[in-house]
Parts: sequence; C-alpha cells; structure tokens
Amino acid sequence: MNALLDAIKAEFNIKTDAALAARLCVQSSSISKYRHGTLGLTDSFVLKVHDATDWPISRIREEAAKEQSDD
Repeated sequence: MNALLDAIKAEFNIKTDAALAARLCVQSSSISKYRHGTLGLTDSFVLKVHDATDWPISRIREEAAKEQSDD
C-alpha cells in the first residue's frame, strides 16, 4: 500500500501524509493504518483514490500490488 500512497504523493506533489489524507478525504490516522498494514485495500478506498486522482481503477490496483510482489 505504501507504493500506492507514495505514487499519489509524487504525482500530485503532496509533501505530507496529512496533506495526502486531505486530498483523499480520509483521516490522517487512516493513512498511517494503510502504511502499517492495519487496513487493507478496500473498494471504498479505491474509489476515494480514483475520485481524488482520476486514475483508472486498474492503475490503482497495480500500484497497490507493487509492494506485495516485492516481498
């Protein structure tokens, strides 16, 4: 999930996770939970990312999967 969050930050020049949370309309604590693996990728979060970035769902899922394939 970190790969997805970092890709969004990079593409939209977002400096902090707090700013990322604001962009995605989620609480900052949610970003922390995604980063630490407490929360997984949900359909709701995918839609929030899509709405905030206009990325296709396939790209969102690919970015999220990058980290898992590196393990």
